[in-house]
Amino acid sequence: MNRTRTTRGFVWVRLAVGVALIGLLCNASAWAADPATTTTTTTHKRHHHVVTTTTTTTPATGPNEEQRLNALSGQVGNLQKQTDDTTSEVKKIEAAMVVAQPAANASPATIGQHVGLNETNIASIQKNLTDNLGISVHALVDAGYEHNFNQPNANVNAFRAWDEDGFQLTQGNLHIERDGTVGFVTDINVGQVANSISSVTHYSNVAFVGGQWIDPTQYYLTYTAPFGSGVSFEAGRFVTLLGAEIIPVYNNQNFNESRGLVFNLGEPLTHTGVRASYTFNDYVSATAGLNNGWDDPAANNNSGPNFEGELALNNKDKSLALVVNGIVGDNAVPGSNGKQVSNANLGAIDPIATWKPSFVPNLTLQAEYLYASQSGPVINGHSASWQGAAGYIVYDFNPALEAATRAEFFDDMDGARTNGEAQTLWEITQTISYKIPEVTGLIARLEYRHDNSSQNSFTNNNFVNPTTGQQHLWHGQDTLAANFIYAF
Repeated sequence: MNRTRTTRGFVWVRLAVGVALIGLLCNASAWAADPATTTTTTTHKRHHHVVTTTTTTTPATGPNEEQRLNALSGQVGNLQKQTDDTTSEVKKIEAAMVVAQPAANASPATIGQHVGLNETNIASIQKNLTDNLGISVHALVDAGYEHNFNQPNANVNAFRAWDEDGFQLTQGNLHIERDGTVGFVTDINVGQVANSISSVTHYSNVAFVGGQWIDPTQYYLTYTAPFGSGVSFEAGRFVTLLGAEIIPVYNNQNFNESRGLVFNLGEPLTHTGVRASYTFNDYVSATAGLNNGWDDPAANNNSGPNFEGELALNNKDKSLALVVNGIVGDNAVPGSNGKQVSNANLGAIDPIATWKPSFVPNLTLQAEYLYASQSGPVINGHSASWQGAAGYIVYDFNPALEAATRAEFFDDMDGARTNGEAQTLWEITQTISYKIPEVTGLIARLEYRHDNSSQNSFTNNNFVNPTTGQQHLWHGQDTLAANFIYAF
């Protein structure tokens, strides 16, 4: 019985195996005939019976790989044609944007040809001035707003000639020069600076004309004589040698926005005359000259030439420098009878030291001392003298940001340089300068300044005497200024 069951089971197994082999052979033939046909054989065991199921899947008929590749190539060709068409249109637009000149000996007919001709003319003028004549043109504009907390009458900041309360054009400067063996330098100033310069400066030997809003600050010829390293001569009107501070030009500006007491009250501004400069070596240079004197606005002329000189010393890398300036000569003053007298000998000496310590990069230290005296009936029938000192601490945090602190005093021992009353002034100024990176040559400045005097010399509009209607006088004044300077 058991043998019979075993035999029957073996027969069924042999039958199942045979069927499976036949199915496998059939599927192999089908795969070989059509690679796109998929056949799946599944065997299920249900109790003691084995059931084999074969499933054949044939995908839908579609394009072969060559057809698909041809279609893709056609699409790429269409895209390339569209790209070529776009490029052609862009070139046409660019050609239309180009401003063309008219043909030779033909008058311009279109707006573009007119513009093209003007551009050519301007370029020719620039080349002629710069390349052929060696002439360069530069300019500077300084404008801003300043608030004096004393609110003085007429917006006047006492003892400060270069700035005033309120909105102002501090300086507009046009600088024209020619380099070479023979050349010239011209500086024309407008604005508050021009008004201040012309109010205290002679125009050569002509009569004083008072404050003007345009001033020919510098007009002089230059000549370099071929002796040694070259002797530089200047003849005409030029700024003084004295002073650590200068009248700004496009490539040379001061650390602070307002001018100091020593510059305003103690020194001359410009001279008319001749001078010569010579550089001996990398360490020593000197300048000497003759001129008509300095700020005597009450006189028509001076009685004789003034002598000026400068000796400049510095080390090899110019991190340490000493400049000694001086001027002396007769300057006419009005006598008691109203006529000019010529016994007023005016002289000044002005050493300036600059140090850039190597152990503190980007730091500049500068100090100036001035002593001046004038003989004759200068003030109250007698002579006068004055002195001042200024110190500067300048630090560049980076190429764009700079902080400059100035502290100074000015001792007007006889009142000849202030308001006729002997007094000692001092001031401290803090200036922050920022070079705006988006615009080359544009500087923004913010400055706070405090002035003080040993006398009540500063008016204050907040306190008015109810009886006289006059402003009270105070020992000091405070100002806050914001300016933009554009040099190009």
